[in-house]
Amino acid sequence: MARLRSIGLPSPLAIAASLTLFTMLTAWTMTLPQGKSLVSYFPDIFTFWQKGVWSLLTFAMQMMLMLCLGYVLALSPFVDRMITRMVRRCASNHSAVFVICLATLLVAFFNWGLGLIFGAIISRRFGEHFSRMGVAFNYPLMGAAGYTGLMVWHGGLSGSAPLKVAEPGHF
Repeated sequence: MARLRSIGLPSPLAIAASLTLFTMLTAWTMTLPQGKSLVSYFPDIFTFWQKGVWSLLTFAMQMMLMLCLGYVLALSPFVDRMITRMVRRCASNHSAVFVICLATLLVAFFNWGLGLIFGAIISRRFGEHFSRMGVAFNYPLMGAAGYTGLMVWHGGLSGSAPLKVAEPGHF
C-alpha cells in the first residue's frame, strides 16, 4: 500500500506576509504618481501600509471579540439544549439540512460570530446523532448548510460594515 505524503501548507503568518508583500509591490508599480520615481515612491507605499494597519487595530479587536464571544455563547447550556431538541426531531438527512440552514440563518442574522460557530456545532451534532442512530446522511452537505448564515450576517444586526458605518467619524 502506498504511503500518503503529507503536503506542507504554509502558516497563516506566511500567507499574510506574502499577500502583504504582493499588495505593496502591486501598489508600488501600478499607482506611481506623476513626477515620482519608483525608488522614491516605495517609502510612501510602506507609510500608507503602516498607517492602515494600525488604524484598523480597534476594528480588528472588535471582530475578534465577536468571534470569541460567539464561540462562548454557542457552547452555553441554553444553546446546547436548543440544539439537542432540534437534533431529536429530525429523522432524515433532508430534514436535518433544512433545520441546519434555517437555524443558522436565524442565528447569524442576530450575531455573525455566533452564527459562524453555531453552524459548525449544529452540523457536527447532527452528524454524531445520525451516526449513532445508523441513519444515512450527507455530512459535506450538512457542513455546507452550517455555513449558510454567511449569506445574511453582513446585513444583520451585527454586520461589521453597517456597524462600522454607524459610528461617528468612521474611516
